[in-house]
Amino acid sequence: MHRLPHTWDALLSRFGRFTEIQAQAIDPLLAGRNCILISATASGKTEAALAPLLERQLQNVQSLKSKVQGQKSMLHTSGFRHWTSDLRLRTLFIVPTRALTRDLYRRLEQPMNKLGVGMRVKTGDEPALNSSRPPELLLTTPESFDSLLANRPRMLKDVRAVVLDEIHLYDNTARGDQVRILLNRLRRIRSYAYARGETNNDGVQFCALSATIRDPDSVAARYFTEPHVVHVSGQRALDAEVLELASVDSLRMLFDDLRRRGCRKVLAFCERRAECEELARRFSQGTPFGDRVFVHHANLDARVRRSVERDFATAEAALCFATSTLELGIDIGDVDLVILIGPPDGVSSFLQRTGRGNRRTLRTRVICFYRDATEQALFHVLLRHAMSGQVEPSDYFFRSSVVVQQLCSYIKQTRFGEIEPAHAFELFHSPAGVPLISRADYNRIIEHLVSNDYFAAARGSALRPARKWQELYEQRAIYANLSDMPRNSLDVIDETTGRRLGQVTPGIMSPRAGRTFLLGGHVRRAVVREGRRLIVRASDDTTARALPSRIVRRSIRPWLARSLAAELGLPRPDAATGITMLVTRTDEEQIHDFSNADRNHQELPEGGERAGLLHCAGEVYAVVLGDLLEELYEVAVVAHTGLHLALRGALPAATLLQFSHEQVGARVVKRWRELERSFDLGSFQSELPPEVRRANVVTAFNVPEFLRLLSGYKVNSLTVTSDE
Repeated sequence: MHRLPHTWDALLSRFGRFTEIQAQAIDPLLAGRNCILISATASGKTEAALAPLLERQLQNVQSLKSKVQGQKSMLHTSGFRHWTSDLRLRTLFIVPTRALTRDLYRRLEQPMNKLGVGMRVKTGDEPALNSSRPPELLLTTPESFDSLLANRPRMLKDVRAVVLDEIHLYDNTARGDQVRILLNRLRRIRSYAYARGETNNDGVQFCALSATIRDPDSVAARYFTEPHVVHVSGQRALDAEVLELASVDSLRMLFDDLRRRGCRKVLAFCERRAECEELARRFSQGTPFGDRVFVHHANLDARVRRSVERDFATAEAALCFATSTLELGIDIGDVDLVILIGPPDGVSSFLQRTGRGNRRTLRTRVICFYRDATEQALFHVLLRHAMSGQVEPSDYFFRSSVVVQQLCSYIKQTRFGEIEPAHAFELFHSPAGVPLISRADYNRIIEHLVSNDYFAAARGSALRPARKWQELYEQRAIYANLSDMPRNSLDVIDETTGRRLGQVTPGIMSPRAGRTFLLGGHVRRAVVREGRRLIVRASDDTTARALPSRIVRRSIRPWLARSLAAELGLPRPDAATGITMLVTRTDEEQIHDFSNADRNHQELPEGGERAGLLHCAGEVYAVVLGDLLEELYEVAVVAHTGLHLALRGALPAATLLQFSHEQVGARVVKRWRELERSFDLGSFQSELPPEVRRANVVTAFNVPEFLRLLSGYKVNSLTVTSDE
């Protein structure tokens, strides 16, 4: 406590004593080291970062003032507001979602008032900042940080510390790469201010936070130099049930039983927004929760989402259907039970969702509902890895779509609205100074943007905005690189109140007058479309359905596919047994029923020899493996899943499947447009020159991993009959 004389009382005293992560983080952060803090949900990581960072800044300013004024410190624990003679933004706290910024603000408002630290939220949902009176602490998202850099860069010249919260949620994504470049832009602003004598140093201290992460040294090094890892192991105990969702009535019976057992607050996660809407409508009446049934997803307006969060938190008993928007630590009160309707696509997301329950206890209760054998097995895989602390591996690569997005944003930041491409290239380097993209590819991108009217020639070699850039700017699209970000959505406006309720995408829902649909658990009827506004009114149409969502399809990944195969008892390719092929002449279903992960099977033709090759490597690899087998081994692939290929004809027993890097790469290049949809490459991927787009897909595919999993194995042929 003596090490934090100014911040202990306000930020940490409520814990009674330091939590383990707080105790271990103090010394390195007070010493000015860049850190990554890893510990379980609800362990106090936020305070573990902020208390020493703010303490260090206070002590540094105290020391400086003492030297300048030649007198004892003017500051004391309750006088933190006097730590500078003018207001300056010194600490950025970057979080993944707007909702989390609001939650953090509520949590930190009282401690910051006690310290006298000005704090604000900067997101697209909040009022603009007053540049003449900036806060000392700013809570923001990557997209709003981008907007601030572009429009108010001088406000950031005094930033001394940056906290990256929940870093595992955006690392190794287009959004994470965007954050990497944003931090470089911040460093450039700091260096420029120091060179002009506007600050006394150009240093920035970084601290990343995560509950679960693999290889923290490498992850942190993508964002800052010389990271110091502080890792406190351990997770809360998980009480989990895995149940079949035979029908919606299964949920109704469960809810009745839960209330009898005293379970009052339930948070149910769905994989699709439409499913949230449908279920909320179904259970809005005739359940133990009465009318306290809520919907929360990204298509709802921020005001509507805030209202849901507040009402759910304060309700005595309530049920909320949500997508990933409520995965994070948003304050929605103490949740008695978490329900997962279908499995998420990875262990990290599974841990985030289950961690939302029973946050004031040492145990978490969760019920996992599956619809088929594959979902059941996936839940068992996720549970096993979550309980053992294993997180899925991920090979990092830089997504060059970020170059397009960042150039479009950076040109708004520059003094004359122009960029020098050679000077801007320096932004696309790692903290250690290694280029993230080759100079040749960077030049191709510049040429492509000029030829496609994003930029035009200005003075000398400089570029200025052109027509396409202006269109992106008017669509408010230049500050974000989210893969599922709709650029042409319509604002849904209530006819009576004039308030924005949410948004819909014209390509999915035809906004014709008279059509009814569900939004926020309520029925809305389209009245008229006015430009980018869809005017609606309330309706009592009982036949209304939710609008279908445009979802970026996430194929089952190789690591998860192999774990799923083991759970189902399927043999996976290995050196000892080879790669298993089941051959049959009579029973088509034995080939098809290994997994229903792919619900778009083609029918096998009648007659002839059929086989199922158990590759267990995921759907993307299955597509390319099928191409190689047809080209090199003269078999016909008639269907594929993440676990097997259905073949017409069979490979001879003991056939060695051997592929070269060139052969695999050529097939990926041939199918790159189809495969592109399977990877998170960012919304600006389509704005890249074709050769760079293609190269991104090849990199994301990871040919060496394909060869490791599927090349060099002999076919182990097993014959099955219809009565086996």
